[in-house]
Amino acid sequence: MNLEAMSSKQISDIEQQVSNLINNMRKAKLNEEPIYAMLQQFERELSEIRRRRFDEKQSEYSSY
Repeated sequence: MNLEAMSSKQISDIEQQVSNLINNMRKAKLNEEPIYAMLQQFERELSEIRRRRFDEKQSEYSSY
């Protein structure tokens, strides 16, 4: 899956949906399911891409 080819809007939307799914799975006590860990990793990857893109566009924040 090539996440880099996706727009920032798509990354943000998918990250939000994955986060909602993770929260709902936790509430339903499904956090021991293998897919739960996979979704958490996917959410981390999306978050890293989003933050990196933000940092690239906002160079004045690069020193923080």
